[in-house]
Amino acid sequence: MTNGYWGYNIKECKYEQVEEEPFSLFPTIIEPKQKIVFCRQCHRWEYIIHFNKNILTTQCGKKYVGPFVVENAQINFYYKIQKIKDAYAIKIKSQTASLQNRIITESNYLLDINKKVLYKDGKSVFENEDIGNSMCKELTKEILEEMGENYKKLFGIKPTVASQLSGFNVIIGYMLSPFNVNFFTIAQHWGLNPYDKDFASLSSGDTPTAENEMFASLGIKPTKAVRKMYQKYPQSVICYAAALDLGFSDVNILQRTPSVQFYAFLKYCMISFAGGFISYTTREHLKYFVEDMLQLTNQKTVWNSIERTLNYFANANSKIYNVIDGITTYGRIHRQLTENEKREIMQEGFNEYSHNYLIRRAEVLFNDTQYHFNQENITFDIEPSFLALEYKAGDDKKRVFNPKTKTFDIVDVQDSERYCFYVARDSDTLRMIGSAMHNCVGWGYANSVKNRHCTIVYGVFKNQYRICIEVTPDFTIRQSLGPCNHPLVDKDLEAYREWCIEKNINFVKAFAIHTAI
Repeated sequence: MTNGYWGYNIKECKYEQVEEEPFSLFPTIIEPKQKIVFCRQCHRWEYIIHFNKNILTTQCGKKYVGPFVVENAQINFYYKIQKIKDAYAIKIKSQTASLQNRIITESNYLLDINKKVLYKDGKSVFENEDIGNSMCKELTKEILEEMGENYKKLFGIKPTVASQLSGFNVIIGYMLSPFNVNFFTIAQHWGLNPYDKDFASLSSGDTPTAENEMFASLGIKPTKAVRKMYQKYPQSVICYAAALDLGFSDVNILQRTPSVQFYAFLKYCMISFAGGFISYTTREHLKYFVEDMLQLTNQKTVWNSIERTLNYFANANSKIYNVIDGITTYGRIHRQLTENEKREIMQEGFNEYSHNYLIRRAEVLFNDTQYHFNQENITFDIEPSFLALEYKAGDDKKRVFNPKTKTFDIVDVQDSERYCFYVARDSDTLRMIGSAMHNCVGWGYANSVKNRHCTIVYGVFKNQYRICIEVTPDFTIRQSLGPCNHPLVDKDLEAYREWCIEKNINFVKAFAIHTAI
């Protein structure tokens, strides 16, 4: 990648590297449907009588070169790009093509390859309407070429790009899913780019070579049945690969896996992409479950248990955290469970009953002295910006009647009488929260917090744990619940709202569930 300025060459009709910063661009404004052009010399609209090799001839005999745009369209007239390690700093200057005036705007992007996220003017962006197609095709090609060479070093294959998307959209799709529908990295871990509305159009060319690359990267033998399944539902390969990775090898079972429920489950539960940080905690714990159950029974019975979980998950009235927390808690304590306990959980699948059972079982283990002392206390290296989430809700002063003076005195309010929000700084604190609030924070979140995929904030009122909040790396809320995972109500809810307002935090779901198949 060549650093520096890139400007538009009107003779060649393309962007290329230039030595100095371009100051402007004079696009030619046309109306394609009426086949007219605004003549800048005559100051009026003229009919287009001839067009050849980027040269347009008007009825009045004047000639104009591109770029050709409609009125009020925005066009980029220069880019400044600088590569810093594994990130691209990109400055874009644009102007509005208007007959009345010329509006200049500037946008600054940072494309972070390591975090797999795009920042616009300092804020991470994911939605297409926020990203736009602000990158010219010449720079897009350069960046994709560099990324492709890196993928070749990592995977031994340089993925091809065949997409209707352009600019930043195709770069982000390629960055997150280098094999596009092939999904070498993300598919292997059962996830998708959750923000990509144009997922289906990121197909890798629909060629036998592209398909073979995909199946090889996922360890799938491309039988006729598998190819037919993939061609009908491209997303089905994710489900198939996930079941294969779990430990299922029965072909009949693998071909049953491409379902709406399984796909939605994988997309929602198996990957956390907030702020560009990817974690696979749930995946590992579900693998423990399948591995344990396959030692007790056959593949069909185990898959039936998975399907019971999926049916519960897909029920609009179910509580999704029962599935996520249940799987995570199982993975933490599965070595301490008896064979009969494992069979009972398999019979149920992961639902509210099995979730509550596992939480109670984990609490018993936590209170067991020998088990407790075998747990290492992990101290978390938490950034100051997250430590600043600590807060004391409510008034810090109150009026108290003084019988001696028969007046009201202003006194300090004790912390025990206020909702005090603290940040969990070590794994012992998480275990204490989990035990007191009867949730899986104590057994399922230590690694996520340690790796900075989330931050746990808890609220204490009158020396009791009342609120537990999971904060994402981009300062949104993944979940906020009370004791026993009950919704926040009354004073708990009021204190939580005050904390959100004070800390300027919004509730955002990690994903939305879509029936993609």
